[in-house]
Amino acid sequence: MPRDILLGLGLALSTATQFRVPGLPLGPGELFLSAWLVLATTAQLVGGRPAANQALGRLMTFWTVLALALSVALVSGLARDLFQDVGGMLHDITAYLLMMAIGLMLMLELQDARRRRGAIWIFVGLSTAILTIQLISGFGLNLVPGVDNWFYDRFRGWSENPNQLGFFVVVLTFVALHLAETAPSATERVGGLACAAVAGLAGVLTRSDSYVVALLIGASVWVALTAFVWFRTLRSGLVLRGATVLFALLSIPLAAAAFAPFAAAALERIEDTSASLYNDNEQGETRLQLWIEALDRGYQSGLIGFGPGPQLTSKSYKRPPPEKFEAHNTFLDLFVQGGLVALAAFLWLVGCAALGAWRTRLAGMLALIGALTAFGFFHYVVRQPIFWFGVATCLLEANRLVAASGLRLLPLRTEVSA
Repeated sequence: MPRDILLGLGLALSTATQFRVPGLPLGPGELFLSAWLVLATTAQLVGGRPAANQALGRLMTFWTVLALALSVALVSGLARDLFQDVGGMLHDITAYLLMMAIGLMLMLELQDARRRRGAIWIFVGLSTAILTIQLISGFGLNLVPGVDNWFYDRFRGWSENPNQLGFFVVVLTFVALHLAETAPSATERVGGLACAAVAGLAGVLTRSDSYVVALLIGASVWVALTAFVWFRTLRSGLVLRGATVLFALLSIPLAAAAFAPFAAAALERIEDTSASLYNDNEQGETRLQLWIEALDRGYQSGLIGFGPGPQLTSKSYKRPPPEKFEAHNTFLDLFVQGGLVALAAFLWLVGCAALGAWRTRLAGMLALIGALTAFGFFHYVVRQPIFWFGVATCLLEANRLVAASGLRLLPLRTEVSA
């Protein structure tokens, strides 16, 4: 559908921040998403009352609780804080309203399983094509003039910084992997794996520490759940998947024995790498101080927060006083802005998505949630459209609408075959 193409383009270009209007958070991604939102809203209004949707209810609950928590925190912050970063406050309020609208509309537009899969494929296909153009441009054949594809030796494509691109490609990787693992044909499976490979290549080139951590955690979750599902096939007899897992488990002692002589060198290498990353531009120390201050500020607020916008005030190389800045950690930023209530609401929503993926044995979706959560430890992801696409996809993929004594939602039961 044309609306799904607009959605795919908006998400694929959501991190193309080099194309934004100078001084304004408005670029091609925002324009396509706004056009999709207008058309989708119109279609929903013309089409009548939408069907019941448990995923939609969960997202509405989250945004309702978050809005109430931020409202109470804002009143408290205005009364307690002498200095207010009005620009940052308005930026966050606008971003939250837009993300809420996008997330809720995703739940309505993509609740049909067949259409949802088509929309996901459109997103993955367009994103891979656009990412390929960026990679080609970054290695000599400049297809888009006026764009600097590199930040020193780190690939950033059309984004302002490599971490933005890293966040995008980690979502693309696991969404494409989900399409491959649930593909009904070999051709579709190969296509999904190829798209994941392109995303992985771009992610490695970004040299983003956050990307590496998120990828490792997501991949570990995917391998663990996939192995668990395959191992369960042993109950119905020794089949290829179950035998593969059994062989891997039996090989662990031998592999450990073979690796033992190199363990000390490997641990030393990991320690040196970790220390290097921590000391690079003093980023480790800076992040640690930001996180400590965020915890302290949250406690000072009486655990109710200070409201939307950046709330940290101590001196930092990022912004000199009296300007405020953020903790660059989703959990701590929510805690500072909306207190324990906002943090609990976010953890509940992510937990619902993870539990749904686990119950339905969707390894790609569970890995996606794990990667999103990991990235959230180093960046504030709640304002990113691609984050809400990932959460919405996971919630919707883990459930289906059935008719049984009215409309209600039941968990999918994935059948395991050899």
